[in-house]
Amino acid sequence: MHFDLFNAADPTFKALASDHNTPAVKPLRISPWLAMSAMQKAIRRGDIALATRAAATLLKSDPARLWKRLAGIVFEDIGLASVGTIRLVMTATAGKAFRREFGGEWAVASLLISRMCTAPKCRATDDLLLAVSYHHELEALRDDLAGQSIAEHLSRVEGRAALLGASLAALHVSGARWTRQVEGQTADPKSLFAAMRSAGVEQEIVNLSEQGWKRTREALPILLPLVSLARPTGMLPVTDDEFPKVVIGRSGLPTYCLDAFSWEGKAALSLFLKRDTETGRWLRKYVSAQRRLPVLAGGLFRVEGGLVRQRVEWPCAMTLRWLADSGYHGIKLTDPAAFLDMVRGDLPKLNEVRHDVR
Repeated sequence: MHFDLFNAADPTFKALASDHNTPAVKPLRISPWLAMSAMQKAIRRGDIALATRAAATLLKSDPARLWKRLAGIVFEDIGLASVGTIRLVMTATAGKAFRREFGGEWAVASLLISRMCTAPKCRATDDLLLAVSYHHELEALRDDLAGQSIAEHLSRVEGRAALLGASLAALHVSGARWTRQVEGQTADPKSLFAAMRSAGVEQEIVNLSEQGWKRTREALPILLPLVSLARPTGMLPVTDDEFPKVVIGRSGLPTYCLDAFSWEGKAALSLFLKRDTETGRWLRKYVSAQRRLPVLAGGLFRVEGGLVRQRVEWPCAMTLRWLADSGYHGIKLTDPAAFLDMVRGDLPKLNEVRHDVR
């Protein structure tokens, strides 16, 4: 089968596949939602063993979800740190016929997991999405752009306007699912990617992002080309995030797998909120009842779930991370870092709850 976009990638994929020993692993006895959470967090932390078992679980229970999730993860957690890894994942998710040429579903899936675990990481695109979606200081900009036309949005993208505004414009044109989507708004993703090419974004990055958008219909492939315009050239420093102590629960999984992205994790967070903790007291004092779980979940993600090994550091990425840390909840706080410190300090108490989840 012929894939125009991936002609240049095929030799690379063949070389990698020829050196890959397909592992024999036992799937985990967990729900697909928990398997997705475990797989993604293990990829972030470079834990090949856990990520591989979680992927095997998904391949057995819901293979379509596995391939779609891998296509999403590569834009969310690896991104501009390794365009080559994006290329590999887009190649491998082109269809079953392609994967059959390289040993079948598990051979290709396990290869991707290995490469994604060892690849450097960049979460700048996801941090950008959080910032433009929720940060309270961007509310006026969001309101202003929500009423503009497609032509105005495309002009902003093509004219290489400031990143935050251009990102909001791109999201409005794309039709991607996101929290600030305007109901009934017309979308034109084809013209959007054309505008990115006209803006001088590297051709391969636009092509891969367009394929990622078609695979996932998610917002992150829309934003990656815009973030690439701010990335410096040359080698960039790489560092590991500072991870909290890992606790293994009764299920055999690390407790960090249990967060708001699975019903098991949500149940644990709900139980934690009923306990007398500094975090819980703060939430009860300042946050409405219906928002406490989302605010807690977001804070937990910032101090635990979203941490990575081999994070590529560059000025724009660091600024976007700070914006996401300080504004993911949409609340105007005098000291945004203080709440994250509370969540970090209460992790042992949260792990007492998560430890018993099966």
